[in-house]
Amino acid sequence: MKEFQHDNNQNKKRYSKWVLFLLFMLIVVAGKGLASISAKQITSSEEVKLVEVKRAELEERHKNLTDKVNELNTNEGLEKEIRSKFDVVRPGEGVILVVDKEIQAPAPEEPSVIKKLWNGVVGVFKKKP
Repeated sequence: MKEFQHDNNQNKKRYSKWVLFLLFMLIVVAGKGLASISAKQITSSEEVKLVEVKRAELEERHKNLTDKVNELNTNEGLEKEIRSKFDVVRPGEGVILVVDKEIQAPAPEEPSVIKKLWNGVVGVFKKKP
């Protein structure tokens, strides 16, 4: 019988209110830490995505600038850039001016009957110089 009483005392100690409270608090503290770590992980993954996008943009810009520098290293590319920035021509070159055919002005419209009548009425009351 004493063997069973001894086990009962150990169970009381093992499942006492204070032990259960301490275990609950340990779980709460661990859960809070886990939530904090999870939030930081989510933020970090978003920042990694932004950095990857920025890196891709910078690589594209680097490629474009490298192509531009390679083009400027050729005589044709250098001449094209100079002509686009400055108003220059080579000796012996001239300017061609292209002019479209002269467009005729549209004929004035004939005033309508009502407009003619109104002008007649208004003309009666106008002062003559």
